[in-house]
Amino acid sequence: MENNGNNYMIMQPSATWVLSYCNSTGLSTWTSIINPITYSQSAVERLLSEGGYVVISAGRNNKMPSDRNLSDDTIQERTINLTIEFTNLYAYSSMLGVYNGDNETSFFVVLHNVSPNAERSAFIQLSHKYNQEAIIYVKRATPTIQQFIYTTGEFSGKYVEGQGYEVLITNATNDYSELTVCPNNIFKFTLNFNFGMMVMGENRIKTRQLIDHHTNYISVNQQKRNF
Repeated sequence: MENNGNNYMIMQPSATWVLSYCNSTGLSTWTSIINPITYSQSAVERLLSEGGYVVISAGRNNKMPSDRNLSDDTIQERTINLTIEFTNLYAYSSMLGVYNGDNETSFFVVLHNVSPNAERSAFIQLSHKYNQEAIIYVKRATPTIQQFIYTTGEFSGKYVEGQGYEVLITNATNDYSELTVCPNNIFKFTLNFNFGMMVMGENRIKTRQLIDHHTNYISVNQQKRNF
C-alpha cells in the first residue's frame, strides 16, 4: 500500500488501483492510525462492483439466548474488541444499517485478496467468535463471488449467493447499509442475494427455510423493540 497524496494505492495480485479517501494522514502503511477510513463514493462503488471486501459486525444477535440480556456497554466493548482484531491488518470503514429489522453497526473491510480462501476462513472464525449470525464475503473475481455466510445457529456453515448491489435513493426500512463517503455524504445501498437457494457443500437446495428464518428474525427484533 503506497501513499499518493490523498489517495492510497492498494497493491493487489491482479491489478493496482486507487481507493481515494478523505482523512489522509500522510502515512505510507495502513495501521490503526488511519482506521476507520472514509472513502470516496467512486471507491466504494468500485469495491461493490469488483469485490474484495467483507462486512462483519459484533452487534447483538437476538437469535442467540446468550446475547439477549447483554448490556449495551457489553455490546459496545465487544464491537471495539472486534476492530482490534483487524485494525492493524486491513483498511476498514464503519457502517450503519438495518438488517432483519434491527439497527446495527458493522464494518466494511477491504481484503488483500492474496489468499482469498484463508481470508474467508479467518473472517468466518471471527464472526463465530463474536456470536454473529453471518458475514458477507465478496471475493475479487470475474464475476465476483458474493456470499452471505451463516456462522452460528442452525444454518452455520451454509450460505447463499448473490450478485451486485443497488443504490438506494428513496427511504428504505430494512436490509440496507449506509457508508459516510467524501466529503461528508451518505451512500446507501443494499446487496442482492437469493435466499431461496441455500448452498450446503457441493449441493444447492431450493428452499424457503432461510426466507422464513429471516422473517421470524424480523419478528423477534420487533418484539424486542416493543418491550
